[in-house]
Amino acid sequence: MSEARITELEAQVRALKEQLEDFHRAFEHSDEAVWIYDVQKHSLRYVNARFERLFGLSSDLLRHDPLAFLKVVVAEDAPFLHAAFSRVMQGDPIDIEFRVSHPDSSVRWLRMRSATTFDPQGEPARIVNIVSDLTASKAAQQAANELAQTLEARIEERVQALQRSERRLQRIIDLVPHLIYVKDGEGRYLLINRSAAATLGLTPEEVIGRRDVELQPSPEMAARFRAEDLQVIREGVTISIREEQVQFHDGTVHTLQTIKQPLRLEDQDTPVVLGVGIDITELKQAEAALKAVDAELRRSHEELQAANVALQNAARMKDEFMATISHELRTPLSSILGLTEALQTEIHGALNAQQHRLLKLIQASARDLLLLINNLIDFSRIEAGDIFLQIETFDAVALSKLAVTRIAPEAENKRQTIQFAASCHQLMVEGDQLRYIQILLNLLSNAIKFTPEQGELGVLVENDAASATARITVWDHGIGIDEEGMAHLFRPFVQLDSSLRRRYPGVGLGLALTKRLVELLGGQIAVESTPGQGSRFTVILPLKA
Repeated sequence: MSEARITELEAQVRALKEQLEDFHRAFEHSDEAVWIYDVQKHSLRYVNARFERLFGLSSDLLRHDPLAFLKVVVAEDAPFLHAAFSRVMQGDPIDIEFRVSHPDSSVRWLRMRSATTFDPQGEPARIVNIVSDLTASKAAQQAANELAQTLEARIEERVQALQRSERRLQRIIDLVPHLIYVKDGEGRYLLINRSAAATLGLTPEEVIGRRDVELQPSPEMAARFRAEDLQVIREGVTISIREEQVQFHDGTVHTLQTIKQPLRLEDQDTPVVLGVGIDITELKQAEAALKAVDAELRRSHEELQAANVALQNAARMKDEFMATISHELRTPLSSILGLTEALQTEIHGALNAQQHRLLKLIQASARDLLLLINNLIDFSRIEAGDIFLQIETFDAVALSKLAVTRIAPEAENKRQTIQFAASCHQLMVEGDQLRYIQILLNLLSNAIKFTPEQGELGVLVENDAASATARITVWDHGIGIDEEGMAHLFRPFVQLDSSLRRRYPGVGLGLALTKRLVELLGGQIAVESTPGQGSRFTVILPLKA
């Protein structure tokens, strides 16, 4: 070999060495790990310092075991990395991403690109591997993904909140009986409640997006509505229509009171129309009916005024009639009673037994008639609110004894026994003494009437300290009262059934008057009765405070 050739070869070798040194310096300062594996010798040909930092392994360990890096691959990624490395050992290039665990428990994402060189016989000779650190980009990608997911979640949440708000608004306006709607500048319905949609025979969902010209049964009415809406939008004014006739889908015509006003929405370039309609059809019908009723009331008022005058005249005539009865009937009855009492004393001559019996009969009948007249007059005064009470304190025990003494002759005529009992010697009550005696005499008279001859009746006066009331009970062992009789016992002019009227005459006024008098004294009256066994009438009056 010539000296020139040798010199040329030496120059080429130096150039190659310089290139290798340049590559070596570039690899040592590269951000990527570079390592070269000799397939045929199963040894490490080259590894740069970056490899140690990326894999967390020393170069000495790699020189001893060139495939030691496979041991730090995360378990989930190891299978496909082993498979990929098997392919590159056979000459296939690979480009894969995987994770490795460092001694400090941190995990790094790496990208490895591998290519195979071949010997002159075409067998794999070396594998050149370049590894890039993807940890930062993966973290950024993950952060971006998480941010995207967060934004998507927030957008979805806002959409759902908006949908919930729209549904809530729809539910609220659907509860309103008035007609509520919103139309855009083109006349399309953006919102409508159920009441308004029902006038078109549709649901709110069927109305949204459509216009009056498509929905209203009358083209003229649709044109009128459009003109009103355009006035609101163009002039920016609120219009109020006190009464307008609107035809519903079923052909009925209703009277509406409508307000339309402009409304600005964020998603609309021009104002929209907010309309509220109140169906006042029933109100107008009620007004018409009220006018008719008012006219009728005026006529009735005039008739009532005339009737009132007639009633006042009738009341005056009644008072005059009662005064006449009081004078014209009481006076002769008093004379009859006085004469019979005088005859019974035999001051005008001796009387035989028959005459005494007849005088007693006359006297009893006169007393019954006088009692009836007095009761009738008193009842009329009570009903008219024209009765006078003299309120004072009296002893209920003493007055009850007095009432028993007065009624005793009537009981003796039927050979009946009257008993008297009291739970105390004195029981002070506030009220009208005369009316109190009248109450007891009415009750005792009834007891005598409905108790058979030789029967028993009585009066019991009790002090009910718990309720601060006096309880005066008139009892008898008479015929008693059945359930039907109890139902209308205190109604005026209601008598016992017809089978008993002949035996027990009367007009059915005594108990009604008695109840009214008891109530005037601030008390109550209670009844207990068993047919065939007798009755108990209890007057309950408040004690003196």
